[in-house]
Amino acid sequence: MNSIEIKHLSKHYKSGVTALEDITFSVKGGVFGLLGHNGAGKSTLMKAIVTILEQSAGTIHVCGYDTQKEGEQVRSRIGYLPQELAMYPSLSVFDFVNYMAELKGISDKNAVEYALKQVEMLEYSKRKIGQLSGGMKRRVGIAQALVGDPQILIVDEPTAGLDPEERVRFRGVLSRFAKDGKTVLLSTHIVEDVYQICEELAVLRKGHLFYSGTPDALMSHVAGKVKILRLDRDEQLLDLQKESIVLSTTYESNGLIARIMDENIAFPDIPSVSATLEDAYVYCMGGKSHA
Repeated sequence: MNSIEIKHLSKHYKSGVTALEDITFSVKGGVFGLLGHNGAGKSTLMKAIVTILEQSAGTIHVCGYDTQKEGEQVRSRIGYLPQELAMYPSLSVFDFVNYMAELKGISDKNAVEYALKQVEMLEYSKRKIGQLSGGMKRRVGIAQALVGDPQILIVDEPTAGLDPEERVRFRGVLSRFAKDGKTVLLSTHIVEDVYQICEELAVLRKGHLFYSGTPDALMSHVAGKVKILRLDRDEQLLDLQKESIVLSTTYESNGLIARIMDENIAFPDIPSVSATLEDAYVYCMGGKSHA
């Protein structure tokens, strides 16, 4: 059984805005990445999965339970860290996580301690929330999601704004959780996080599913087509954008270096370079569908 099964999911608002349109994919287990720019529909999708938001059409099943018909069963199996989690600066780390646990109907202090231990925050349990760094607050956010031993952990942009060391630590927490046959759904716009820990991923663009599968399969779409060009003037970049998808640009003292997707073989004499997941992701954002 898939941990999460999404079929023909759509979300339309009365204002006429379409947040999601006919989304279908499944999450089997392990760490699954959900990639997309801000506004792509990632947070809307996650809110629908955790039953905060009701979809307009389609179905979502979590561990076999329908989110619209069996919401209580779904919520009991999910730990959720939203993009913005309201915290109380005057509370200690332990008291905050304990408070969040009680909201779930959990009054086991040992469960709170165990959750804090999992995110390496037990030694800071008496420290006030207001005294924590951004990375430590995120770890506390994960701890409150872990209380109750959920089967599925859903986290929305957890590493945004963190320094590299804290991002590595955070990825370790998610990987350890998924090792025990559990599932992590990681929503992010940071490709490196997905590349490091995700076995599979989905890419959303403007509310539509553009890809679902493994990182390697996504990279295969750009393999052999990524090239690096050196340009003398910015005007050349404008011309280049008419012929190819420009993946990235870097300015140097002697000119401009452009990393491009030479899909139409406009530059046959220039050898290709190894493709990255970032290349494939930018290619998707350029409008190429591989779902």
